[in-house]
Amino acid sequence: MWKRFPFTLKVGRYTTRPVSSRPMSRRHQLTVANAVIDLESILAELRQAPEGLSAQELGDLLEFNRAQLKALTSLLNRLASIGLLRRHGQDFVLANQPRALIGTIRQRRRKLIHFIPDDLAMRRLGRMRVELEEAGGAFDGDRVIATVSRPNARNERDARVEMIVKRGVLRIIGRLHFGLPNRSERWRDAWVESLDEKFLHDIDLTTTEGKELNANLSDGYIVIVEITSYPGFQRHPQGHIVEALGANSDEMGMDINIVIHKHDLPHVFPDEVLAEADSYSETVSESDCAGRRDFRGVATVTIDGETARDFDDAISLRKLNDPDKRGHFELGVHIADVSHYVREGTALNDEARLRGTSVYFPERAIPMLPERLSNGICSLNPNLDRLTMTALMEVDARGRVVNYELCESVIRSDERMTYTNVNKVLQGEDEELSRRYAPQLGLFKTMEELARILIKMRNERGAIDFNLPEAIFNFDDEGRIAGIHKADRNIAHRLIEEFMLLANETVAGHFARLAVAAVYRIHEDPEPQRVIEFAELAHSFGYGFPFSDVTSHDYQVLSQELSGKPEEKVLAYAMLRSLQRARYAASIKGDIGHFGLASATYTHFTSPIRRYPDLLVHRTLRGMLKRGAQTSATNSFKNPPPLSFADLQVMAEESSERERAADAAEHEIDDWRKAKFMNERIGEEFDGTIINVKDFGFYVELDDVFIEGLVAVQTLIDDFYRYDERIHALVGRAGKRFHLGDRVRVRVDRVNVDRHLVDFSLIGHQGKTRAMQRPPVHSKSGKHKPRFGKRKR
Repeated sequence: MWKRFPFTLKVGRYTTRPVSSRPMSRRHQLTVANAVIDLESILAELRQAPEGLSAQELGDLLEFNRAQLKALTSLLNRLASIGLLRRHGQDFVLANQPRALIGTIRQRRRKLIHFIPDDLAMRRLGRMRVELEEAGGAFDGDRVIATVSRPNARNERDARVEMIVKRGVLRIIGRLHFGLPNRSERWRDAWVESLDEKFLHDIDLTTTEGKELNANLSDGYIVIVEITSYPGFQRHPQGHIVEALGANSDEMGMDINIVIHKHDLPHVFPDEVLAEADSYSETVSESDCAGRRDFRGVATVTIDGETARDFDDAISLRKLNDPDKRGHFELGVHIADVSHYVREGTALNDEARLRGTSVYFPERAIPMLPERLSNGICSLNPNLDRLTMTALMEVDARGRVVNYELCESVIRSDERMTYTNVNKVLQGEDEELSRRYAPQLGLFKTMEELARILIKMRNERGAIDFNLPEAIFNFDDEGRIAGIHKADRNIAHRLIEEFMLLANETVAGHFARLAVAAVYRIHEDPEPQRVIEFAELAHSFGYGFPFSDVTSHDYQVLSQELSGKPEEKVLAYAMLRSLQRARYAASIKGDIGHFGLASATYTHFTSPIRRYPDLLVHRTLRGMLKRGAQTSATNSFKNPPPLSFADLQVMAEESSERERAADAAEHEIDDWRKAKFMNERIGEEFDGTIINVKDFGFYVELDDVFIEGLVAVQTLIDDFYRYDERIHALVGRAGKRFHLGDRVRVRVDRVNVDRHLVDFSLIGHQGKTRAMQRPPVHSKSGKHKPRFGKRKR
């Protein structure tokens, strides 16, 4: 029996049931007791008195009464015990090297919590993860004092919240309900069911507000609630509604509104930002072009997707005919000069930094810059003069950059092309298109020739290409999902990818050679434990993979071996999970590198309209130009960096955080749309592949529609199954196994659209793909060796 308490907590995938809560810890009780004390003012006084102050002296300076003085004494003793202060007799002084730090909690999901210290030097040491049980009742936006552990192998530190200094403004999106939520609970006039997994509590509204809402809003209305009282022992959190979004989550566009608020995505430009954008002319003047390299007479094209409206990049290309440069290409990658318009210290820059990146949903985008800039003066629209930053590279027949020039420029794009049309022209599939773009056909053929050289060069270097399918949604006239299909990725996509990669590497290499502080895109080596886990999985399918000293070439070789095999998708996903996530970081040497691309140094230079780090890279490059550095392969640079290293480190971490939030929002919308699509197909049967196995069941990805769901272990009633971690399978007592890569047939049983969860039941099991019962031990050479006995010579 569950012990009944008057509050609920979301558990599992669907159920809401009463659970008991642990009593508040002493550190949380101290927080409650000291809520009236302004810690910042105490620390300010102590900074001005390096010799120290007693509790009585601090109380006199801050004009505290007797009750406040008593609370102050308890607080000072607590701060000394956790290491923020030191005590000398009756006096308290700031610790020279404190064991505890003051900062802010950032929480994206329930178990994804980070501590951001105020101290910039500590912030630059790496991310600080907070386990859920170590959060001490803190939520997103709270100001806290935390103790920090030593760094692990990934240079990450764990943090433990010791005290909540000040609650932040926490707003949760949820569904409004009236009356009794559960038979075991007391009556509530109005309450809100949270739709945000980082705050899985039902939120009480005041009786007065509940009665007012009952007259204006219907049950099930989607609302935003600001938390005023946090959950405690036998106590629901409380809040008040700050915004009503719509009658239900099935309304057109409501899912996007919910995701925007859940992930705290800025989506409305302030008036001063729009006014600043409107102040720029829609045309480029000759004075703007002064001092720039003029490429307006050079054949230049943009190639993007059909729905793109903001064109960051344009390409020019020609073969060189000089006798000593035979087989060489001159590639021009021209990137929109956003830094000319978005200057430091302006409202436009502050808003771009806050957003960090543009966010793209299936039928809507949240741009980093106002439309007047992103789709207007900055966008490289055809037949219009546009300001650019250019990487002009001489590439030899092996794909190596033998010379380059980086400069401010002006271009006039000749054509706005799409990937689909360029591919049709190159394949000769459409005679009408071929006639229309006959003047550009030679350019496209040269592009394809160079792209294939670059692809070969990257393959030889060991760059990884997982080639995982991307889902594209088809909508009917009423905006409902009509189908889901695999996105095409043809040679036209590869053209632009290869040229952008080359430009990014060239700019990064230039910064590194001159030892200038800049923002880099880094991808560290995978963690050893994850490599071991993946190697064991690969061996269970009969593939060789090293357990240690792994290189990107090892991943590439396995990826090529998997191509076209039934288990390709399963192992490709597992490969991806074994790698670390790429991120932004400031560096002077630029020697961290990019594991996945097998690149010694790499940055993001090619998308400043939609990524703030690219804008920072442009500023660094412009600053070098203004300080007299003719940025080419032969110059030197002795002047101080245009942007400070400390500032770049902070902005790089901010940009990584905003990128993670944007990615999470985009993935959640995809999951939401997939759940809606499957909600209309309950009872239907599909074929699929087991792509992940856990102790509570296995996940199946359906063929063709790229949707996954759970077959819970409790639905497998033919036997008792346990999870065998070594072979990544659920194993029954009778010997039946459900293994990664197995082909199965399932029925759609249940769908929770709000939680984006799909539950399947098993209809048929086709058995193993190529899984072996016992994985072999693997050597660095890539060849198998027996598990027992000596190796054969």
